[in-house]
Amino acid sequence: MDLPAGAPLREKLRAEKEKLREMTFKKKLEYIWDYYKYPIIGFCVGLILLGSFINTRYINPPPGSALFIAWSAGFATDEQIDKLKTVLDEQIVAENINKEVFISMFFDSEFNPAGVQRLMAMLAAGEIDLFIVDPPLLEEYAAQTFIRPLDNMLAEIKTRNPTIYTLMEENIVYALFKSDDGSITEQAMGINIGGSPLLTKLEFYEQELIISISINIGNLENAVRGLIAFYEQT
Repeated sequence: MDLPAGAPLREKLRAEKEKLREMTFKKKLEYIWDYYKYPIIGFCVGLILLGSFINTRYINPPPGSALFIAWSAGFATDEQIDKLKTVLDEQIVAENINKEVFISMFFDSEFNPAGVQRLMAMLAAGEIDLFIVDPPLLEEYAAQTFIRPLDNMLAEIKTRNPTIYTLMEENIVYALFKSDDGSITEQAMGINIGGSPLLTKLEFYEQELIISISINIGNLENAVRGLIAFYEQT
């Protein structure tokens, strides 16, 4: 017997139990599915989402960034980039640390406004550590203060490894700056790694590839290790 719509919840539950008691197991399943399928589906979806969140957040979180390189010039195949990433991971990331080196292609183009916007957003958020640029882009990024001078980093490298510093010193790239009084000065803003031992070993096409430091660098120590890695390979 169906209860009126305004019947107490306790009476409704009792009536449901009575109805189910009289049914076969198969009929019970059909009845439950017919009347409660949407809450059941919602509950299952909720469990899946909760399980995914717990797995991603606590059990198997994605690796964080040990060093992020924005590659914005020159030519490199996916295979070469993967090999470079593997070498830098070995040089920079300590064992049992859930981090890795990221190398992402960002080419400044009027046909790729979404990519440019993403680059600017990541730069503003301090997610980019190093840039790979060509000479014109070096001048542009220096003028827009996207990159910073190398003076402090070069001094650190000279202290740690004078031999590596000597190799780098021959490949320093300078940018020109005009002061308010009209005088022109130059500052070390990048290092040409196009012919570096590491890229030569990985069979990169020889080209002008200049590595520069982001103005909002987040991993200064790892950036130092990364720069050294380009010149300590034989």
